[in-house]
Amino acid sequence: MDSLNTASRFMGGFLFGALVAAVMMVLVCNAGEVLPFMARLHALQQLIVAALVALVIVDAKPLAYRTILSERRCSFVLDEDLSATLRGRTSGVPAGVLVGILIQNYVMN
Repeated sequence: MDSLNTASRFMGGFLFGALVAAVMMVLVCNAGEVLPFMARLHALQQLIVAALVALVIVDAKPLAYRTILSERRCSFVLDEDLSATLRGRTSGVPAGVLVGILIQNYVMN
């Protein structure tokens, strides 16, 4: 196990998760103009929807490679690297939600 590769996968996953969550936060908060049911949601409900959608988008492929598609996975991808990617992406989502809130408050208003 190469700890440098595992750490870089964690940080890459963290940044990817934060980016996707921030984009989803901005999109969900501005979706009220297009989708009328999104306009009726409170701020906390919009935050939860954005976080859940970001988690599904971010964790779907690595989780599938970890469980269902484990035989189709490349032989050079180790289980430790896949676990680090999942941990990084999952822990990056709350940071991305915070960044999305900051973007909504300071840039969009």
